Amino acid sequence: MALAKDTGFLLRKIHFSESSLILKVYTREHGLLTLMAKGAKQPKSRTRGMLEPILHLQFLFPAFSRSEIRILGEVSLLRDFPAVREDIARQGLACVFAEILLRYTPSESDAPQFHDLLLAAQEKLESSTLDRNDLQAQLSAFILGYCTISGFQPQFRDCVKCGDPVSGANIPFMMDRGGPLCANCQKEEKATQFLREGVLRWLDAIQSGNEIPELSRTDAWRAEDFLLHYLGRHTGGEKNLKSLAIWHEMLEVA
Repeated sequence: MALAKDTGFLLRKIHFSESSLILKVYTREHGLLTLMAKGAKQPKSRTRGMLEPILHLQFLFPAFSRSEIRILGEVSLLRDFPAVREDIARQGLACVFAEILLRYTPSESDAPQFHDLLLAAQEKLESSTLDRNDLQAQLSAFILGYCTISGFQPQFRDCVKCGDPVSGANIPFMMDRGGPLCANCQKEEKATQFLREGVLRWLDAIQSGNEIPELSRTDAWRAEDFLLHYLGRHTGGEKNLKSLAIWHEMLEVA
């Protein structure tokens, strides 16, 4: 039987039997895969300690399978992220990254870019501070990276219709066209969302790689809600992310 070897991350593990697990993994060359890890729950299993979503792993599995579920042959550790693993706020955010790729499954043709996006996000988390504003910016950066790879990247500076700069306390945003409207064009077009100017500038700074200004926790949540709504609008529907609510709780106690 021909075997394939691929790098990736564990997104979710499901208890299957007394000794085995079903794994949802995201790999660089194959995208989202479902693997069965036989015997992984046994105390002496060599895979027991490695099947964690924070680790960068290498998987060995059948190259072809008639079933959606392939049998995991071997798994080995490529990189650990101890700072993420030991901090609940960073660990919680890593789980949000994983669930986004699981719930908003990207095209398999873009798998290398999404694998690298997740790896870069993990590396940034590993070296980041525990500052709340920084962590919330990292989530927005991840979602914006997803949008960019998928081809529906929004922009936050200029009117999507006439190209003039936008300003104002609450700026209308056209979700379908991926950009804001100036005051004049707003009279002719129907906006589907409104963003505070501070939120708009914050998102633009994240996307542009500029220095990120301070933003209140409430406005950071508004930015997060907007991006998830935007992502859902362009991927067939917004999903409920269970890890997001858990991460919010972790932020409160971190």
